[in-house]
Amino acid sequence: MLPQILSPELFYFYFKNIRKQNIGMGKKLKKIFFGTGVTVLIVFGILYLPFTQYKLTQVLNVEENVHPAKAIVVLGGGLKSDGSLGISTRERVRYGVFLFKLGFGDYLILSGGDEVNGKLEADQMYKMALNEGIPPEAVIKEDNSLNTHENAIYTKKILSRYGIEEKVILVTSPYHIKRALFCFRRQGIKVLPAPVKNSEIYTYGLYQSLRNISLLVHEFLALAWYRYTGRI
Repeated sequence: MLPQILSPELFYFYFKNIRKQNIGMGKKLKKIFFGTGVTVLIVFGILYLPFTQYKLTQVLNVEENVHPAKAIVVLGGGLKSDGSLGISTRERVRYGVFLFKLGFGDYLILSGGDEVNGKLEADQMYKMALNEGIPPEAVIKEDNSLNTHENAIYTKKILSRYGIEEKVILVTSPYHIKRALFCFRRQGIKVLPAPVKNSEIYTYGLYQSLRNISLLVHEFLALAWYRYTGRI
């Protein structure tokens, strides 16, 4: 005879309650997943709105403040899968060239060490600048940096090599300019911000709005990470 604690009635009661708990847990999990899904959709919907994207960009952007300087520094924004310049990089080079032609700088420093399919970012930026009419002797390539922190470090070495101690104009996208400024100033470089005016971040549509969300979320996370690691 089984002891009272192991009686059949007790087993029946135990498994019956376990089943009820599992059913209850299943319902709770469904509610949690449903609630999480709804929350994600709402947040995504808000982020997808042009108004939201514009406001978030303005949080990351700074006002342009340029005057003639010794050099204009253009930061790369990456390459496409085929090794050609990405949208962000092209708009930055184009704006840097525009400022150079207006007489705002003696040198155009192109900073970017990304490499795809054997093509180097700084080389591709250099080719674009020359195609836009910039004389080769005015262009300086920085092809070692793989992120914004390194952009600042390696650009500082170039500035020291050329004896440039004055302020330099810093060109990058509006959503990226604040972190870039922090990084360059952290390295002791005096900079004048020049965020791209007609940036892709200010255009909207099915694909572009999704891309904008990715760019903005990445930038806010990068800012937080750079602060945490002491890079800015």
